[in-house]
Amino acid sequence: MKKKILIILLITMVSLIGLHQAQANNNIKNNFTTFYNVPNVSEAKLNTCKTCMASTSPPNWNKYGLDLRSNAAFDRNNPIQAMKNIELLDSDGDKFINIDEIHNSTLPGNESDFPAVSSLSVTASATSTSPQTPTITQTSTSAGTEPKPSYTIMNGFSTILVFAILYIFATGKRRE
Repeated sequence: MKKKILIILLITMVSLIGLHQAQANNNIKNNFTTFYNVPNVSEAKLNTCKTCMASTSPPNWNKYGLDLRSNAAFDRNNPIQAMKNIELLDSDGDKFINIDEIHNSTLPGNESDFPAVSSLSVTASATSTSPQTPTITQTSTSAGTEPKPSYTIMNGFSTILVFAILYIFATGKRRE
């Protein structure tokens, strides 16, 4: 009986550990879809975690997600400024800037997913000038580090509190 209770408590504790991380990533996705007016349908590519994540289990950011989270303005609770800051980058290196990929419903962090290009014939005029390429300056945190979310202490405290309540409840039932 005691072993069964400990297993239940362990499973509960493990499931609670990732809860805030998943909520934070869902908050980023919700901000993204609202800011860029992405349709809220399950078929929309940009209405998924794949916009920023290469995989969710284990969590692994793609190139767009890495640019987003390394931007100095990145905040999990309000990532919109960081999203604006990286719009002119080509995060995945496929020759399309992030904002063009977003407007064309392609993934800005996946080099094999890019906007369709039409095969139009282009002729140069004698007075044409080369287009100006925007210069992008980005302040970033050191690679591989992630800003610490503000709920870290509360996450640990709430996990311990839930564990303690479940333990007291489980052992209290046994004494009766």
